[in-house]
Amino acid sequence: MNTQVAITRCETYEAETVYAALRLAVDAAPGLDVSGKTVLLKPNIVFDSPPEKAIATHPVFLEAAIRLIKERGAARILVGDSPGLQTPNFTAKLSGLGEVTKRMGAEWVDFTREKADIPCPEGKAQKQFSLTAAVREADCVISLPKLKTHQLMYYTGAMKNLFGLIPSVAKSPMHVRFPSRESFAAMIVDLNVAVKPHYALMDAIIGMEGPGPGSGDPRHIGLVLASPNLLAMDLAASEIVGYPPLEIPVSRDALSRGIWLRSPSEIEYPLLRPDTLRIPDFKKIPLKKSGGQLTEFLLPKPFRKFRERLTPRPEIDRSICRLCGDCTRICGSKAMHIAGEGPEKQVRIDYNTCIRCYCCHEICPVKAIEIRKVSFGKALFGRS
Repeated sequence: MNTQVAITRCETYEAETVYAALRLAVDAAPGLDVSGKTVLLKPNIVFDSPPEKAIATHPVFLEAAIRLIKERGAARILVGDSPGLQTPNFTAKLSGLGEVTKRMGAEWVDFTREKADIPCPEGKAQKQFSLTAAVREADCVISLPKLKTHQLMYYTGAMKNLFGLIPSVAKSPMHVRFPSRESFAAMIVDLNVAVKPHYALMDAIIGMEGPGPGSGDPRHIGLVLASPNLLAMDLAASEIVGYPPLEIPVSRDALSRGIWLRSPSEIEYPLLRPDTLRIPDFKKIPLKKSGGQLTEFLLPKPFRKFRERLTPRPEIDRSICRLCGDCTRICGSKAMHIAGEGPEKQVRIDYNTCIRCYCCHEICPVKAIEIRKVSFGKALFGRS
């Protein structure tokens, strides 16, 4: 497996500047072989939002990627993503990604129209995935992530971006089946094993810090990354924003399998190195300390349950909430519902059922949901 990650500077979303940076990075990290092929480009959307919010891959970045892949002889270019609550005939209008796709002569794909079962016999957590049929139609899949923090997985990048190949709300049951960070990470790695992505181009010009991937703050980073090795790219990008790369659950699980890399030391950097680009004040999701599997096993069940109740939880700012119901629809554990009438109408959360997947926080269009620490008293006495 090619282990090169090309990192180059790109300070603005001016079209020619982005294209030049992408071309330089791709030339430095060989492996983007698309001549005569059907290519599926998978940007990151989360939910359709204007580019300035830095939630989705920027439309200028997608434009440059399409241009580059066309020039390299692709026969057909498909583009698509499926947000957590995909509406019928979704075209990514607010993000500008749908318009760019059409203008550049590529094809926007509705991931919910047709599905394909993709086997993963080598999977640790999942042996088969029901994905958009575009995965089967394409000769190669290219991930176009935005560099962001992630409330559950700490960091989201090239490998995690492929979770959007699972159409719409079909993603929610995955959080219920794999509620821990470790089990969810194993599923994401299995997904990458099944899909076998060909290449990744990362939009790290303006990323997201703080409570990402949908409610954080835009942060200028000024970089573009390219690599045929998605794990290598994620190790590099997480190091840039200040995470110890092996503390990211997806990267740790992927590295343990020895498919893409056996050690971070195998990564080659033909242009810039991540250790020279670290951002010391990047606002990150605090890492949760783990006592290991043996400690988990030895702890009495009541103590394990009490510790689970201390896990930061979603709480709703009712002065902002507009009762759109998106959080109740995305909630895979059915812990959220709208109750009451008139002024008393509100979203309520059953914290005994809530699995702390933070999908509600991720999907809220008005940032009315915050992830807050739980006080000892609340955890001990079960106060809401």
